[in-house]
Amino acid sequence: MAFKASHNLDEQIAEYLSAQIIQGKLEPGERILEARLAEELGVSRGPIREALRILERKRLVKLIPRRGARITEVSAAYIEWLYDILNELYSLVARRAAENRTQKDLAQIRRSVKRIEDCAVRGDVPGYYDAIFEYASIGQQAARNPLLDQMLKDLEPSTRRAQFASLSLRTEDLKQNVAFF
Repeated sequence: MAFKASHNLDEQIAEYLSAQIIQGKLEPGERILEARLAEELGVSRGPIREALRILERKRLVKLIPRRGARITEVSAAYIEWLYDILNELYSLVARRAAENRTQKDLAQIRRSVKRIEDCAVRGDVPGYYDAIFEYASIGQQAARNPLLDQMLKDLEPSTRRAQFASLSLRTEDLKQNVAFF
């Protein structure tokens, strides 16, 4: 993701850093140096600080008083806890989407599953990664439950981080995983 200044600078910086963390370009335990980042992005330190607060709420960084920010560690236990929650929330999404979906929703779901399958066949890991999150988003919309949708969006950075790491390590499993969708 390329960085470009906008009217909502702190959120854009948070998105930029989030992508860096999710893709492993900023590693767990690594310290984020506000001054260096501000210089690199050509912004003041204020928006950097606010972006770091956003990332702390998303569980991607830990702010340590008078010590700055560090990229959070991801343990096996954390991933297990995350997937316990996601399993329940996506089960609810599936039930509500089955009850509330429209023909348009079904068509979108079918297109996204086809995209997942095509990416798996080609071994297109980045495309597969994007496609599974598109599929989740379509399902969430079809469920017609804004609170459920918001809860999953709050967990999305952690989910993306875990999925990116998993797919990076298990690219040969793409075709087998399509059956899940």
